[in-house]
Amino acid sequence: MSGSARRIRRRELANLRRDFARFSSGCFEQSRFARLRAYWCAPQYRTLLFYRLWRILNIPGLRRLLFFCYQHGSRRTGIELTPPLGGGLIMPHWGRILIDAESVGNDLYVLHNVTVGTDYDTGRPVIGNDVFIGTGAIVIGNVRIGDHVVIAAASLVREDIPSCSLVAGNPARIIRSITPDHVRLMTHYGLVLNPGEVG
Repeated sequence: MSGSARRIRRRELANLRRDFARFSSGCFEQSRFARLRAYWCAPQYRTLLFYRLWRILNIPGLRRLLFFCYQHGSRRTGIELTPPLGGGLIMPHWGRILIDAESVGNDLYVLHNVTVGTDYDTGRPVIGNDVFIGTGAIVIGNVRIGDHVVIAAASLVREDIPSCSLVAGNPARIIRSITPDHVRLMTHYGLVLNPGEVG
């Protein structure tokens, strides 16, 4: 196995751990077994799990089986994923989620009916860390989305978005600046909340 293949597998294993750790941070189940069961029973996370394992394991027959399981899950849920995809991915609902980006950072939170992809002219998006993408949003073309960005539902993003921004509309415009904790406060994932922090 080449050095680059080993690096990819190590990174995907770290991403898998981050996926489950972030899922667990927002899960109401108390025991680790119950959280694992909840993760496995959700079709969107089972699809993500097969995607990660297909990228991690290097046993030819098993890899083919895992890729088949990922494709089956993808057809059922409408979720299509393209590497490189950072860890900590949260998909609370399934139903047509296409992520075909140049790169995706850690801690993406994406709702259903979202397209992140190429426009076949300028290229594919680059998505930063800790980004929230609302229902029905489209991020398309060679655009850069910074860290700690909230993209509101039904927005069309065709231009770069700086870090710590809330954007909305078609075409999407910056509504206001936000703090790095804003996404985690919105989603309740990855942050321990104190009473009164979310209003």
